[in-house]
Amino acid sequence: MRTAIISLTAKGARLAEKISAKVGGQTFAKGKNFNKLADLVTGIFGKFDGLIFICAAGIAVRMIAPHIVSKLSDPAVLVIDEGGHNVISLLSGHVGRANELAVEIASAIDANPVITTATDVEGKFSVDAVISRLGLLPEPKEVIKAINAAILRGEDVFVTAGDVRLNLIPQNLIAGVGCRRGTSSLKIFEAIQRACAMIHQPIERVKLLASVDLKKNEAGLVSLAEVMGLEIKFFSPTELQKKIDAYQLEESKFVTRSVGVGNVCEAAALCCVEEARFALPKTAFKGVTVALLWER
Repeated sequence: MRTAIISLTAKGARLAEKISAKVGGQTFAKGKNFNKLADLVTGIFGKFDGLIFICAAGIAVRMIAPHIVSKLSDPAVLVIDEGGHNVISLLSGHVGRANELAVEIASAIDANPVITTATDVEGKFSVDAVISRLGLLPEPKEVIKAINAAILRGEDVFVTAGDVRLNLIPQNLIAGVGCRRGTSSLKIFEAIQRACAMIHQPIERVKLLASVDLKKNEAGLVSLAEVMGLEIKFFSPTELQKKIDAYQLEESKFVTRSVGVGNVCEAAALCCVEEARFALPKTAFKGVTVALLWER
């Protein structure tokens, strides 16, 4: 997941940095890289897979209220008090994986995870949590509620719940790739394979590669696409910069000096889709960076 950790005070900013260091996440501190909270949330809601507010729950609720659309597309939203005592899963607990993230952060900072979704409270399986974790597309979406209700009633659910059937359609992965000049196709393949393993997916789920157009003649990358039988799309630094700005992607000075833009793998993958959900943010391997997106 690609997460934004938002703090409003100096004490909150220190907690945000602690969380970022332990579990990852891009920090946004009031007075440092934003001034008006409403404007920040408007700009990043839907651009990050998770928003973590370090403030009162009421503030977070008022900020996200105008942007909420659907449990299947809204980002995970968490609220943490400045003292770091409670980590509250506020929105998109299952599909957005807010519950899972709350438990992870609470464990990292020795806090209390607050989970309120019915299936979790009852210690039961929920179909929408599996949908998110495995990159599945539910059809029809409305059936999720009926199946979870059947689970809560203690009914056995296999493929159907009564007369209701839910089809779970696998989504493809898009791999954004950055690599040093002269990197072999084997090293790039191994990096993508390891990236997929980190999200418990086979490399066969990758159906598209993407990179910066300066890599059009990079032998290792081009030959890998041919061997895997995959299309590879290349984008100009200008196109990548638009995604960097829109999604507030973190940039590398070294990469900027090398290719003229500070983020290749995440930005290139984002250029391939209209709506994005990160399966794996930018991850560095030896000479290769990989980002994985679920295709929507």
